[in-house]
Amino acid sequence: MNSNHVIHNRSRNRKQGGHSRSRNRQKSTNNKPSQADEEQLTRSLREVCTSRNLIEAPSGIQKRRRVMKELEYMLCSWCDTLSSADNTVPPLLLSFGSYRLGVHTPDADVDCLVLAPPHVTRDHFFGGWVEILKGDARVTELQPVASAYTPVIKFQMEGVKIDLIFARINSTQWLKNRSAKIALKVDQQSNELTEMNEVDVDDTLLVGLDEASIRSINGVRVAQYLISAVGKNQLENFRLTLRAVKEWARVHGLYSNVLGFLGGVNWAILVCWICQKNPHGTPSELLRAFFRRFSTWRWPDPIRIASMHQHSNVRSDLPVWDPVNNFRDKKHLMPIITPCYPSMNSSYNVGEPQLRRLREEMTRANKLCDNVARGKKAWDVLFEGNSFFTQHATYLQVDITSTNQDDFRAWFGLCEARIRLLIVGLESPDYGVEAYPFAKFFQRQPDGETSHYAASFFIALRFADDAQLVDLGPLATDFLNIVNSWEHRLSTMDLAMSVVMQNNLPSFVFEEDEKEITISVDMSSDVQPNTINGPSDAMLNSTLTPASLKINQPDSDSSSPTEFISPLKRTRIT
Repeated sequence: MNSNHVIHNRSRNRKQGGHSRSRNRQKSTNNKPSQADEEQLTRSLREVCTSRNLIEAPSGIQKRRRVMKELEYMLCSWCDTLSSADNTVPPLLLSFGSYRLGVHTPDADVDCLVLAPPHVTRDHFFGGWVEILKGDARVTELQPVASAYTPVIKFQMEGVKIDLIFARINSTQWLKNRSAKIALKVDQQSNELTEMNEVDVDDTLLVGLDEASIRSINGVRVAQYLISAVGKNQLENFRLTLRAVKEWARVHGLYSNVLGFLGGVNWAILVCWICQKNPHGTPSELLRAFFRRFSTWRWPDPIRIASMHQHSNVRSDLPVWDPVNNFRDKKHLMPIITPCYPSMNSSYNVGEPQLRRLREEMTRANKLCDNVARGKKAWDVLFEGNSFFTQHATYLQVDITSTNQDDFRAWFGLCEARIRLLIVGLESPDYGVEAYPFAKFFQRQPDGETSHYAASFFIALRFADDAQLVDLGPLATDFLNIVNSWEHRLSTMDLAMSVVMQNNLPSFVFEEDEKEITISVDMSSDVQPNTINGPSDAMLNSTLTPASLKINQPDSDSSSPTEFISPLKRTRIT
């Protein structure tokens, strides 16, 4: 075994509890807070959320509405140019995600769906429409990703971040009916900017759609279902609870679907489930119930907020989540099922390392919530800086760098989408290795260079007592082969990995005001391997050994980015 890239186990690597997976099964305290106490707890929770800038000011909301209306007008004008008919049916612009649910933060993007009439195609959307956006001075940071699993156009318009997806529907009459209903709602005498005119999207819209359009439409359908399932009387309580849960997840490095944790829709479904079980709960009660229930939940028992439908009245050929008959679905670790047909597991990305961290952090949060309810702590304690960087002895640091901002954005997207493979490869119980990823990228300027862009990601490593030597060299080589084989990689793009002991961690991980990187790019489409000529070699430096391991450029028969062989387990991961 090459001593230049091995990790020597130290007893302190397990000083924080190692492999313990004990479940917190303590029942809630009998000293239940009084109604007055609950009201005070809810007020203080709202104050904390406001102080953490989780609630957008009215001026910011008005700006978003104005931008959305301007965008809708642009879309209608563009669609008119694609048809010679005088009575062209206009497209609809619908929101979903955190904005539709009313839980977006001031710096969050707006997820929007364009429901286009039959004469407008996806090629038009990623062709002529992109050109329209390029020619608009109000639009910046334009990035179309037509090859993504769910094709999207990312951009900013007057500073408002927008993710725009597309679906072409076959029913002109459906669009006419919805447009007519919207027209009846609009007060022509008022200049006030109201909310976007949302419409219900039902199963009838699925007829004749391709899979990309179905995935696009289901984002809207899930959002409208959540709002309906919670109900008007409980909606504000749902929103405050969800804001708190999402902020807790961000602070503790648990918020990222692409990195194998949970994303916005996952957290929203979980909070909706809690609201269904506690229909009269206050936000304070709901938040405590959230951590109490999910800190002891017996995964992979699924979470469902609606009964499973194997087929729709209008379409029955779409695959649904089925762990009985589908062996891939049976392997899912943390199933959180979407409520609309076709029902799917929204958290299929979750791996064992991520689930372990989610369980541990939820158990810790449950204990903190009990202390808050007893008056021993305030809600701030739930959002205090995470102890992740003080509770482990060994970390793997991954640095993504580029000398050009546009190149960095593309390179970061590719590496972010592939890091989950690195995490899975590091998790090797048979070899006594456990991985603990932290779902946050730290943006910085390395060595004070203003011409460099960098983002750093960290994975903590723990070792079994009998694991004396662990060789990370083959794993690093395989992962670098994957990212190096990207056909769009340029000489300005680099990736470096280094093993860092706790006392040598960079100072920026301890800075509370460190901003999370917000330039994620959906690179979920398959990328074909290609030999890279020119970029500098990546390095794996270990602080445990005096030498460093140099990783050479991949040769032409390097492994495909969509298939990864872990050198620690020697098993194929797809």
